[in-house]
Amino acid sequence: MFKIKNFIFLIAIAFITFSNATQKNLITEDIIKSDISQENIIQEDIIKKNIIKKVIIQESIIQESISQNSYMPSDILVGFYGRPYSKTLGILGEYDIEELTQKMKVMKKEYEQISNGTKVIPTYHIIKDIATLEAGNDGDHIKPLNETLIMKYINKAQEENFAVILDVQLGTMTPIEAIKPILKFLKYPNVHLAIDPEFKIPTHKKFPPGKFIGHIFAKDVNEVQEAMQNFLIENNIEGKRMLLVHMFYKRMLRSKNEIKNYDSINLLYNIDGHGRGPTKIKIYNHLYNEAANKIAQGGFKVFYKNDIKPLLTPRQIFGLEPVRGALIWKRPNYINYH
Repeated sequence: MFKIKNFIFLIAIAFITFSNATQKNLITEDIIKSDISQENIIQEDIIKKNIIKKVIIQESIIQESISQNSYMPSDILVGFYGRPYSKTLGILGEYDIEELTQKMKVMKKEYEQISNGTKVIPTYHIIKDIATLEAGNDGDHIKPLNETLIMKYINKAQEENFAVILDVQLGTMTPIEAIKPILKFLKYPNVHLAIDPEFKIPTHKKFPPGKFIGHIFAKDVNEVQEAMQNFLIENNIEGKRMLLVHMFYKRMLRSKNEIKNYDSINLLYNIDGHGRGPTKIKIYNHLYNEAANKIAQGGFKVFYKNDIKPLLTPRQIFGLEPVRGALIWKRPNYINYH
């Protein structure tokens, strides 16, 4: 009996000892886990703070770059035109943004060699709204570009000191209807806007875009300029912005003598017909004549695939060299490549 009691006593002691050891281990593990958790929290806080610092530094660098890259009417913009990921619509969509950017830097150097010290700004010229044969859910014959994708190019332009032009084809919309949704992008100092009357559908809507050459009026351009200027004033945004109007036929913009000038807006007529070099120059000189020069600056477009080779050189586009007797009378402030 005594032996049995001793045996039970020993077992009880062993059990208590084991329980205490286990409890100590659990407590130790909890302490270790707590320490590790606390250390992880500290590390996460450090990482977060470093990320925040990095973002602040990057933002300050971008803001400084934007400030240095503020647009002046005397600047020369050189644009690559198109729609992201759409190879048939222009060179901008033929390459990813990194490769495109490198090509634009090469082009910038070519123009800097003849710019006589005038600043040359590479420009992403993006078709934001493209006209379609199908009416679409809204019946406006327009397919807009995803705004997240637009911001990808705006952010890249800020990093590179480039500009961005957001271009709207019209379909059934009036210019002000097309422009209003993208006024908000003017809060980015490197963004400008453009209107393309070519694909404007007549009011009777009997024909799809592209069937006939569309047109707009001076009052449409004035309305857009006023909306842009009001947005800049209301949001305390300083400096000028460009409004570009495409044309290759004189009746695409009607009642030109009624066009007004606005303090915050730099109007530009982009002459964008394609064909032989001498013909393109004659059209440019005809549409962007002395009267037009009093109202707007000039723009000239080169089509890599549609123009008759050889393509015009930068010196020829600047009016520094003739092309078979044809000479550009006034250097354009915007040259865009399609």
